Amino acid sequence: MIGGAPDPRLILQERAPYNAGTGLRFMIRRTTPARSRKAVNRRPKLTRSLKRRFQLRLLKWYAANGRDLPWRNTADPYHILVSEVMLQQTQVDRVIPKYHEFLDRYPSFQHLAEAPVGEVKTTWYPLGYNIRPERLHSIACETVARYGGKLPSTEEDLLSFKGIGRYTAGAIRSFAFNEDAPILDTNVMRVLHRVFIAKGDPKASKSILWALSETLIPKGRGYDFNQALMDFGATCCTSRNPSCRPCPMKSICKTYPFGAGRTKPL
Repeated sequence: MIGGAPDPRLILQERAPYNAGTGLRFMIRRTTPARSRKAVNRRPKLTRSLKRRFQLRLLKWYAANGRDLPWRNTADPYHILVSEVMLQQTQVDRVIPKYHEFLDRYPSFQHLAEAPVGEVKTTWYPLGYNIRPERLHSIACETVARYGGKLPSTEEDLLSFKGIGRYTAGAIRSFAFNEDAPILDTNVMRVLHRVFIAKGDPKASKSILWALSETLIPKGRGYDFNQALMDFGATCCTSRNPSCRPCPMKSICKTYPFGAGRTKPL
């Protein structure tokens, strides 16, 4: 009973005869709420064949179309972290020059931790979202204090930093430590939802999409596969006007051909 009304999760199955000693007895069966049943039904069936086709087509597309970005020429955890924080809510072409400038001024966690936070924010300008340089400075200070200036590689340790969430932790593990760690940014979410789910709001399917992101990674290819996913979403499977006709996924994509009303822009 919730607020005087029957709990909708409890369905009355059978009423037993009245007994003066025990009063009314009810046989109650618990069922899954309708909303949960729908969520479960949206979970895609990922056969081995479908998984393999997606992996091979994506990696082939990436080999021909992957972007040449400066943070892809390093495995330095500090450089990877700086790039990932800068890329939050900011377009790549605006990040590239500031990425080089920032690293020239603060080439390590130690240099960044020793700098006044006000100066760091000034260097960050004009990227905006000024909570980001503050958090980056805080991560640098904590890395120096707790780990001797070397960023840890485990998910648990990375998530202990304020300012490092699940996506950033996965990106660092994947791009700096070459682990098969899943990622789920806006581009990846859009690609996986369009290809494998199609219905509903992608943001309401995050747990399913995280599981998909992890399951799809070819063993030992996490770095290339994750970079490919992000590039594919940024340049081919875009939010509006995606390039559906030349898309290598069109024969397996549940949203093809993309059209108004089929899925919300993301």
